[in-house]
Amino acid sequence: MSVPPPPQGFLGRNVRRGVDEGYEGAIYQYAYSSYRDEDLIQPRAVIYPIDDSDVFKAIDYATKYKLGIAIRTGGHSYCGSSSTNGYNIQLDLSRTYTDFTWDNDDHTQVTLGISITLSKLQSKLRSKKRFLPTGQCSYVNLGGHVQTGGYGQLTRSFGLLADYVQKIRIITANPPEARWVHRNVAEDRELFRAILGGSPGNFGVVTDVTLKVVKDEDHPLSRGFRCVFLYKKETLKKLLDVLVAQDDDDDTPGDYDLIISLMSKREEEEDRPVSVIVVYAQWANLKGPGQVYNSAFFDKIREAGGGREHMLPFHDILLDDVQVPMSELCSHWVFNMVREYQLPYFKRLYLSNSRSEDLKKSDWSTWASERVEALEGDRENGLHIAGQFQYCGGNQSRLRIKARDNLTSLSWRDSSFGCTLDAFYDYPGNPEQRKAYRSQPDSEGSRKALAGVKAAAKEWVERNDKEGVTEKKFTTQDRRMMWGSHDHDLVATREFYYDQEPKKYDELSELKLYVDPNCIFTPNKFSIGPHPARLQSHKVSLANVINYTIEE
Repeated sequence: MSVPPPPQGFLGRNVRRGVDEGYEGAIYQYAYSSYRDEDLIQPRAVIYPIDDSDVFKAIDYATKYKLGIAIRTGGHSYCGSSSTNGYNIQLDLSRTYTDFTWDNDDHTQVTLGISITLSKLQSKLRSKKRFLPTGQCSYVNLGGHVQTGGYGQLTRSFGLLADYVQKIRIITANPPEARWVHRNVAEDRELFRAILGGSPGNFGVVTDVTLKVVKDEDHPLSRGFRCVFLYKKETLKKLLDVLVAQDDDDDTPGDYDLIISLMSKREEEEDRPVSVIVVYAQWANLKGPGQVYNSAFFDKIREAGGGREHMLPFHDILLDDVQVPMSELCSHWVFNMVREYQLPYFKRLYLSNSRSEDLKKSDWSTWASERVEALEGDRENGLHIAGQFQYCGGNQSRLRIKARDNLTSLSWRDSSFGCTLDAFYDYPGNPEQRKAYRSQPDSEGSRKALAGVKAAAKEWVERNDKEGVTEKKFTTQDRRMMWGSHDHDLVATREFYYDQEPKKYDELSELKLYVDPNCIFTPNKFSIGPHPARLQSHKVSLANVINYTIEE
């Protein structure tokens, strides 16, 4: 194709590759540390629209030159799917749509822009004693989060953030217009359903959403539990046994949520010299006033961790001894860090359709704790884990109950467990040795050392794939979610991301062709198909050099 001219004429900032200063900083997002040597995150330009007019200009430009538009609100796509390459352009909406307006006097409905972070959303809700189920990463923005479901700590007790969406404002390419898509309007049903779970950013530019929120006063007796235990393989195994046991009874009350997180020692945290297990648990008081609280669930967690005397000091430790409003609990579930480590990684997120008896039969808790120990056992191997384990199943799970109205296209809502096992990699050795490697990143020794750690990280996650999925230690079906993808071609891997195959995918693909016939919003191959001819195949491999200078 002929080379299109660089995009211009925008009211907002326009940073063009090879033309304007600040390009490398403008293209940076979460996945950049892993793919910086690939051309996956190399848009022709990064445009920061100030309003709808700039978005329409970008659509006109892409239509005229047959290009794609990637949409980024927070840039937390693990596989880089919120970016693009070639002559395609990047729309950065991180500061474009920031309005927050209560729609009624009793503060039960709010309309807000998709550029708002989760921490700001929770703060605004908390000021009115309101809350919503969201994820735990405070710097994630609403746009991509709600379109991929909005999974988090409250998934079992209150469902997904997407379940609370009442209407969505979207700018489409066909026709080129801004419109509201309503939850309960018949002619909007298909598009509403597609936006929430179909393929984020691929149907148009979502600008605002209206959400129905939940009142603290409806759950006045709620309690939470957050604590830190020193990482030990035995402790992790016991806590995972508690997690699995939640599924022993099909009717385990929906009030209980439990997430077990695991973090390697972070080099920059001098006050935390060891790896830790962080437990987040809550009792949501779903039945409201009069419901009787029982501490047995939290007692099991304490016992598995070794008792209160084994809890590490924490700046705002939370125990179930007192009642805490849900809006306040939600602020405890959001952790205040941009990312786990400033390092490249191999991402893995698994969902499981197995029941507790299946996991006990496969001795999954022993296997999982041993796989963690294989990475954590050597503190100088250059490997760091970000692990998370969650129970979301049972007949009382709102993840399942709220799926019955079929208003979203989110898949695998009958899953019982979720598991994240991410491997980040760094130079090996003690701090002084790592410092020496970093001082000469292009030397043969540094490259060889990092390549060895990278190979070990890759081998670790691939063995987890083989044993946990293929050999069915964790799940009998390969189930993945878009917000935690490690794939780069959605069409080729669609069976892992969409249930009801092929019906759901085919319906979404047909709608995609209707609202975006020129595939303007297909900027890369991790997009719902069909894929336009301009998307070339890419050989994807992780970067061999770590960039320690870029700040997120």
